[in-house]
Amino acid sequence: MIESLINGKLLRDTELRTGNSAKYCNFLLSVSVGEPSPIVVSGIAFNEVAERITKLKKGDVLTVIGTLKPNQWQDKTSGETKHGLCVTVSDCLTVYDIKKRKAA
Repeated sequence: MIESLINGKLLRDTELRTGNSAKYCNFLLSVSVGEPSPIVVSGIAFNEVAERITKLKKGDVLTVIGTLKPNQWQDKTSGETKHGLCVTVSDCLTVYDIKKRKAA
């Protein structure tokens, strides 16, 4: 496992869901890595962190801290094996957090 700090823009709106034992949300971040095109990092957050993330909308900037893992999946249209990164979030920083701190 790799502990990481990732900053990017949300690729779609998020939705708070309820599982068997916790609230959670899934999201996709577009992360610039100095290449011509950004990479996409998928993520999952739980409970109060998930609630904070679901206040954001597509295009909003999000910074997350968490455990980063490589993952792979089969493309449904081509059958090709794709590779990517997934983060399990332990904390986050959003534009709303910054506004709260400036007001204090």
